[in-house]
Amino acid sequence: MRPFTGTPTDYSKKEHWHSKPEKPNKAVDLVFLYPSSCTDAKAGTICKIDNKSMLSGAKRNFSQQATAFEPFTNIFAPFWRQVNGAKLSEMSFEEVDEAEWAEPRTDVYAALDYYFEHLNQGRPYFLAGHSQGSRLCYMVLSEYMAEHPDRYANMIAAYCLGDSLTKRYLEENAHVKAAQASDDVGVVVSWNTEGPANKGRDSLVVSPGAVSINPLNWRTDDVPAPAALNLGSYMPRLLFHGLRKLRVDADAVVDLERGTVIVTEPKLARCAITAIPGMKKLESVFGPASYHGCDYSFFFLNIRENAHVRMVSWFGKRG
Repeated sequence: MRPFTGTPTDYSKKEHWHSKPEKPNKAVDLVFLYPSSCTDAKAGTICKIDNKSMLSGAKRNFSQQATAFEPFTNIFAPFWRQVNGAKLSEMSFEEVDEAEWAEPRTDVYAALDYYFEHLNQGRPYFLAGHSQGSRLCYMVLSEYMAEHPDRYANMIAAYCLGDSLTKRYLEENAHVKAAQASDDVGVVVSWNTEGPANKGRDSLVVSPGAVSINPLNWRTDDVPAPAALNLGSYMPRLLFHGLRKLRVDADAVVDLERGTVIVTEPKLARCAITAIPGMKKLESVFGPASYHGCDYSFFFLNIRENAHVRMVSWFGKRG
């Protein structure tokens, strides 16, 4: 295993968890890794564990993403040091990747060790993340779980949204499987959401050879799924756009060449990350039509239903 960077955060301390149920009362857990939440321009490349911007951003992202699983899981969400989102536009993909393998990896692995040794008590679990959180999930799946196959065996599924699951990664990590249907278990569920205008444009989260599953029809081919299959979105991020009454009718089709999920509804272009006031500068990072902030939001209730389907499938197969 690759050497660790720095001293891990002490996860026996309550303040280093955003969510840690004292008396878990559900049969299944969720371990959630939030996306880039630190936006402190004065902080370093790696934010500190008590950075106020990261703590508040992590709580906001938890409420908009992890709560999709809330009805039937005990949610465990550690705070962890991460690459400062305010620095991303200044960094290359290689620089971001190297930084994520430093203190962020050290903390996430330490949090998982504490979770499995003191909190899990043998329950099956979901792993979920978004963006930078998903990048760390991929590290966990490829390296940490290879070292701990007994822990990996209890994973119902990993929802790694907002960062690419690639064919090369799957080839290099034969124990990791991409989801192929709505009810397979022990698999990775992944997609990046974009509009048609991102075709051919660079994006920090879209890698060559990416693969995605359609969050509306749970197919991996390019059969379109109409908005009628969308069970419901959860769009608090619209408040950042000044849009309070926009109805979200997100359809979905997998672009097999690019490996992303395309939403074709024109009016949703107003939800692109570059449409957020002051965020036009991120076009060079994500492209002009990235729905990076909506990977969970557009398909919120479909994610909830699908996680429940996979949970039922798990217990049906395992007893």
